[in-house]
Amino acid sequence: MLIVDDETSICEEFSETLEHEGFRVDYADSGEGGIKKLSEKEYDLVFLDSSMPWMTGDKVFEKIRQISEVPVVFISGFISPEKKRKVMAMGAVSCLEKPLDVKHVKSLAHSIIRRNFNTN
Repeated sequence: MLIVDDETSICEEFSETLEHEGFRVDYADSGEGGIKKLSEKEYDLVFLDSSMPWMTGDKVFEKIRQISEVPVVFISGFISPEKKRKVMAMGAVSCLEKPLDVKHVKSLAHSIIRRNFNTN
């Protein structure tokens, strides 16, 4: 699993939470870093911040799609209904608002990975 968020503290907390669930987690603190990690390693799921400096989540998602079909969940402090429709139309599997609900994130991650495992 890969977390791409420019707020390192969120990456660290989020990683720790998911690792306690038994997931292997990497993180990148920039869109460029996330794309680099995805080009070097396969991931089952990506959590992608939609509002990062230098490269927006939308742009990162477009670049991810050029190299991988990994499921992507957008995360943000605020996601307007229009933005949510847009990223879902782009192919995101879900959109979550920060602060993240730990139980929901765990459940969603298990569900997405299980679904992908069963279809591959």
